[in-house]
Amino acid sequence: MIHFKSHEIREKENNYVEIILHLDPGSNFSVEFSKEFGQSNDEKDLQQAAQNYVQENLPSTKFNKIKVMVGGVVIATILGATLIAPGGNQASASPLGSDVAITGGQLAVESLSVGTFDAVVLNGKIQSTSATITPFNVTDPSGTGAGWNVVMSATQFSDTTGKTLPKGSLTVAAPTIAIADGAEGSSPADTITKTGGTIDDEIGVKILSAPADNGMGTYTVSFADEALNLTLLPKDVKAGTYTSTIKVDINNGP
Repeated sequence: MIHFKSHEIREKENNYVEIILHLDPGSNFSVEFSKEFGQSNDEKDLQQAAQNYVQENLPSTKFNKIKVMVGGVVIATILGATLIAPGGNQASASPLGSDVAITGGQLAVESLSVGTFDAVVLNGKIQSTSATITPFNVTDPSGTGAGWNVVMSATQFSDTTGKTLPKGSLTVAAPTIAIADGAEGSSPADTITKTGGTIDDEIGVKILSAPADNGMGTYTVSFADEALNLTLLPKDVKAGTYTSTIKVDINNGP
């Protein structure tokens, strides 16, 4: 049987760590091993004993090398997953496992910020007014590769007296999208579909759609000036101050 009476942990330059295992001098194996190390059974026995000792007694220690010593003499060295003995004998060793746990985050889209629509003086003809949209970020840290989509929607314009503008009066132009600053390594932005359309029809429009295995990372969504356009037909419009709530939502799947 192979027994180790003690161990040392030696830290050197550049975070290089050695584990020194001292064989029990009362072990018959130590004598036989020093004389007949070339025998494969001896190599395997020492290898297994050293691996077991480190796993059981130093499970959280990260190291670069294990040395086995008898009476101050190094008789074997384990480098990573290989056991190397003095004289060049070598045998495979069972690797020590190293795991990393990766947990996905939640899909996220920043809140929408919209400018004020230009005031309108009715003239008896079809008119329009527009507003700008501030750029915002979309992030997919989920780690699922399921894809995602962003829907922009708006409530029907209404005033405090109950007057409304017809549904379908407000449209948005298709946005542009690019990998956000500092988010290098994200999936290519050109795989994400961009769309414009009517947003105040109780459904909204899917302005962005990332297919499966794409859209993973963080992106900045931008719009041209006056991307929001409100169309006013003289037969539908009465004087007043109208308000609509405009928002964006992110969903799983393209």
